Amino acid sequence: MSPLQANWSSMFKAFTGIPVSDNTRQALFESWRQYIIKSAKPKVYYQYYTTAKTVDTWWLHWLLDNIVTPEKGATWFQQQITQWLDNLSGDKRDLGEEYDILRLLTKDLAEIHYQGKPPYPKFYQVVIRPKDLSAPDDTSRRTYLQQYAPTDLWEKVITYWKTHLKNFVPKPEDSQGSDYTQHAQWMTALLELAPDDYNNLLRDWKVNLG
Repeated sequence: MSPLQANWSSMFKAFTGIPVSDNTRQALFESWRQYIIKSAKPKVYYQYYTTAKTVDTWWLHWLLDNIVTPEKGATWFQQQITQWLDNLSGDKRDLGEEYDILRLLTKDLAEIHYQGKPPYPKFYQVVIRPKDLSAPDDTSRRTYLQQYAPTDLWEKVITYWKTHLKNFVPKPEDSQGSDYTQHAQWMTALLELAPDDYNNLLRDWKVNLG
């Protein structure tokens, strides 16, 4: 991706000013839009859930469409992303690609609100894994997300994780051999985010593993 392609503001101005027909302009925009979405979409790690459900339309589609369609207004994007989050399953077996799409949203919001120093650093490094979620247009994407997102979106996202993270912690019985490093890391993240769930899960493990 070239620096120009990664700069959303410059591309929007270019699409507006280019002397071509509306149909051609729309085709050029759609090609760029799909390229941006493909570049930003996280790589899928199926070990964190059991289904391979794909997602064709997600919050980056809505954000870009909202920007270029002013009549929709910020309210439209806010309704779309809030409804998606409210309906998001807390069962890892149901999420498919939505799991990594949520990770990307969490990373972006953490960067917006905390400049890469979120209040839950263990959770951020173990679960969100920010280094795995990087695209040349990160800055532009976050700029527009900050402009259009609901003011309470971070709180809604972190509430989802606090409520459901216990369901994503790898089970000891699924470990390879006797290496429980990953389990310990996830438990540390759970302790940071939801201490009560950590204590309950640890107690269950002790019972189940004898």
